[in-house]
Amino acid sequence: MTPSTLNTILNSAPMVIQGASKLINLIKEQSNTRPVEEEETQLTVENLKTDIDRLEARLAATDESNIEQIKLIEQLARQNEVMAESVGKSINRLNYLIVISILLGLLATFAFIFILLR
Repeated sequence: MTPSTLNTILNSAPMVIQGASKLINLIKEQSNTRPVEEEETQLTVENLKTDIDRLEARLAATDESNIEQIKLIEQLARQNEVMAESVGKSINRLNYLIVISILLGLLATFAFIFILLR
């Protein structure tokens, strides 16, 4: 790997960690906001309306949380894609360097044999 590739990976790592931390915190918040079981109350229209409003608010919060999680996952996917491209380019460069090294080694060997036979 070239130093520039390593720098790219190292510079991207904090963003990946930050995104993962945000996702973990969202999941923890979501699990911490579980409803507390309420005591049995009388079934009245007023109580049912209150329950419906509370459930709608929870659904909206869950939807917002899901949207945030999806955004974080998309961001992490983009960062992984950039890092994968960088690693792929590094592998290609390494392959070229290996081929060049082998060719130079063969050339040096032939030159050495040529000098010995002369």
